[in-house]
Amino acid sequence: MQTVDGGVMAATKRIGALVPATNPVVEPDFYRVLPPEITVHFERMFNGDWATQPKQSENSGHQISISSEEAATVDTALFGFDADKMNEDVSRGARSLSNIKPDILVYACTSGTYHKGYIQFDREMSQEMQLASGVESITAVGSCIEAFKHMGSKKLSIAGPYRHFHLRNRLKPLLEEAGFEVLSADGEPWMQDSMNPLEIEEETVQTIIDFVPTVAKDEADTIFLPGTAWRGLDAVEPLEQKLGKTVISVNQATIWLALRRIGWTEPIQGFGSLLRNLG
Repeated sequence: MQTVDGGVMAATKRIGALVPATNPVVEPDFYRVLPPEITVHFERMFNGDWATQPKQSENSGHQISISSEEAATVDTALFGFDADKMNEDVSRGARSLSNIKPDILVYACTSGTYHKGYIQFDREMSQEMQLASGVESITAVGSCIEAFKHMGSKKLSIAGPYRHFHLRNRLKPLLEEAGFEVLSADGEPWMQDSMNPLEIEEETVQTIIDFVPTVAKDEADTIFLPGTAWRGLDAVEPLEQKLGKTVISVNQATIWLALRRIGWTEPIQGFGSLLRNLG
């Protein structure tokens, strides 16, 4: 690429990310953390008519007409949207992102691949992205597993914006399959009754900082904050200082692995010990 004076500009590394249509948190988290030498580009995975657009009958599958108590016992009621519906849009999104020639693709959603409860499905989603795009692809869940291994994590406490059922019966066994001991898995109380994915991002950082110490086990060496629409990234640093433990949020881990895969190894300050360990 030529500059105005005839010189050659250094090639900019590019990250492409698939994000749920209802998630307004992933993009600003990436923008704040990434160094200026790296750009990030997003494509939204459609998950139904949630906002102000005219409602269409073919998009009503996520409108689950069951009680909150019933929703806490079925796979498809992850805050009211069917993860399978969203995943039907993954190949299209990956193909679309491939047109900007990204160096890596990211699936930036936690529940979209952990809701089955086993690792193989998460791996299948990254493989589907890679086949559709021809670009190396990673998932948020896979990034967290790699981050735990890198930081020497053995015993985990999970604190997130999900119902207890999904954390304890889907995410916990997946992480145990990956070789970690999960000592606890607790959902933030207000989110237990949520039937709307838009409500995840409404919880403040301070709510997270106040909630996590009430459920984190003393024996845990690592606290895991899932939920890419949860504002966990900004809670990591203060929680590490308060608890004296490694704290890993899903967006932090996804950014970390994407950077490592494209060759960035310089430490990034202000967002927890994981991003200070990029080398």
